[in-house]
Amino acid sequence: MATTQTSPRVSNRFCAPVQRQPHHRVIGGPHGATGFELFADGGWASIKIRLETRGWSPMQIELIHDHLRQGWPLTMAVRQAALVTGLCPLRSKPLG
Repeated sequence: MATTQTSPRVSNRFCAPVQRQPHHRVIGGPHGATGFELFADGGWASIKIRLETRGWSPMQIELIHDHLRQGWPLTMAVRQAALVTGLCPLRSKPLG
């Protein structure tokens, strides 16, 4: 009776870690910001689009962005931007 030698079976249970790609920085971005910023209310790109469609000015949007970076909730940041500038867009609706 001939015995055949078989290689030991390798389990897929322990896989090698996935190599992560380094984050690409936005060229000319403020404060060395990365391409994606995540806040409690969502990603900055989607928040910015919602603000633009509701009629907020670029200056107000940047003010809101600064408040979000400091840890403010979005609703408070929007209210503060309206109070500081004295302007609120006509199409503005509560964000949430």
